[in-house]
Amino acid sequence: MQSSLQLGSVFHNRIFPYNHQFKYKTLSILINLNELNNINKLFLFSINTFNLFSFFFKDHGARNENNNPKNFILKNIAKKFNDKKNYTVYLYCTPSFLGYVFNPISIYLCKNDKKEIKYICYEVKNTHHEQHCYFVKIKKKSKKIYSQLKKKFYVSPFLQMNLGYKFYLLNSKNNFLLNIDVYKKNQIILKTGITSKTLTLNSLSLIYNLIKNVFFAQKIMILIHYQAIKIFKKQKSFFSKPQKNNDTVSFHG
Repeated sequence: MQSSLQLGSVFHNRIFPYNHQFKYKTLSILINLNELNNINKLFLFSINTFNLFSFFFKDHGARNENNNPKNFILKNIAKKFNDKKNYTVYLYCTPSFLGYVFNPISIYLCKNDKKEIKYICYEVKNTHHEQHCYFVKIKKKSKKIYSQLKKKFYVSPFLQMNLGYKFYLLNSKNNFLLNIDVYKKNQIILKTGITSKTLTLNSLSLIYNLIKNVFFAQKIMILIHYQAIKIFKKQKSFFSKPQKNNDTVSFHG
């Protein structure tokens, strides 16, 4: 299979107006959305059904239990960019563990027959179960892909809305890297990102890495709230959440 297990870490480095850093291990997947039937045959991994590891359509894309997220991605690309090619779509995300998952960010990579990335979708969620998808058209071939986007989605009471993002993505055969700089004008406020190494996706690797990273999915939400308490003690101003919106989409490039 072209799908893979991704063993890595998330880092967070708040720079302004105060310093706050943390880092934690992650267990993710880079899943070829054409290979779901093969993945579903793994003993510990199921598609749309309960298992130790699961991948549910309702957690991504249109968040419809009957709709492969690939359809959501290609439909939006066709509608906005008038591109109806059948790209191979990969999704980097945390799988569900014992039925639970929270993905602050998931990344879709749309590749052509030459395995070149032509589109990226950054699917961002907050703890209020809201979602925004930033679609980016890649204009030139590059090993490291840079995107500069305007923040359009509420993610935290510690970050105002009037900010920008700088995404730096590298997807090689053996590694995955995403760095995100959050800035206002010329001032970098936050540096965060994901880095991981590629492992074979099979039952043996799932068991071995589960032993080392048990409750990895639940840990994400626990650490978000734990770090929020620590940040709360440092930050003097907070940004209230706008009225709840339906899932939203924006296009760039």
